[in-house]
Amino acid sequence: MTTKKLKSYCRSCGQDTNHGVLSEHTESYMEEYSCDYIYQIVECLGCNTKSFREVFEDIESAYQLYDNEWEVPTRIDVYPKFIKGHRNLDGDYCLPDLVGKVYREVLLAFQENAPVLAGLGLRGTVEAVCNDLGIKGRNLEVRISKLATAGNISRKDAERLHGIRFMGNDAAHEMKKPKKEHLSVALKIVEHLLSSVYILEEEVEGKIDTTISEFSKFEALLEKKVKILNAGDELPLEAILGKDIRRVKESVATLEAELLNEVASGNITYLAKGKLDKYQGSKNDLQHYIVV
Repeated sequence: MTTKKLKSYCRSCGQDTNHGVLSEHTESYMEEYSCDYIYQIVECLGCNTKSFREVFEDIESAYQLYDNEWEVPTRIDVYPKFIKGHRNLDGDYCLPDLVGKVYREVLLAFQENAPVLAGLGLRGTVEAVCNDLGIKGRNLEVRISKLATAGNISRKDAERLHGIRFMGNDAAHEMKKPKKEHLSVALKIVEHLLSSVYILEEEVEGKIDTTISEFSKFEALLEKKVKILNAGDELPLEAILGKDIRRVKESVATLEAELLNEVASGNITYLAKGKLDKYQGSKNDLQHYIVV
């Protein structure tokens, strides 16, 4: 049974919590320099997460506070190391291999208190995302702007990412050490990018109807709809998609143009080009498709 308790930071709870000491060993040195090393295995009493603590008590540098009270300078290191106040992304397994690798190395730089490397790594993470998404450009400034114009991120997000670019450039070219509070904000910005581009995309897929602008997703939806129709049916896109036409409304002209090319080239075989005619009192003639 654990009897000794102390306050220590819990990487799972994200704050200082009560810990029980499961095991403790002390090594004292009194000859050349007076100090104690205390080694502890501790357990969070809230979530049961275990940690290892190394406590260094600098007895040699102790100073008197009152007649019978002395202050002993103490340094405490907790392992595994952590970023105080930070929780890793929930769902980071959704990240592509290279993006995930760079991101995890950034976290290691934070944990080891290496701010210059952390600043470089945050910039490198943005570069890795651009590479993964096929966003090209002569420099990162152009590529970040293209992330926004391609619809991967908002313009406000792009403005924030340019701040990451500035920080990374200062770290790379001037060896300028970013301030801790600036790095903390920058990490949140990069994690927001990773979450919105990869993690939320994975979680939302198939659970919430979102707008569609990519042809691959449009084609998957179209094929699903065609399967419940009868061979020989001749209908416009609005009738085939039904209520889901709202999901492609903003990009329907571009998507339908690509659809016609795919049908004509034989890449899509479950539809054939049909007549151009009105449908249920439509104002304009609509392109029809024959279910094959």
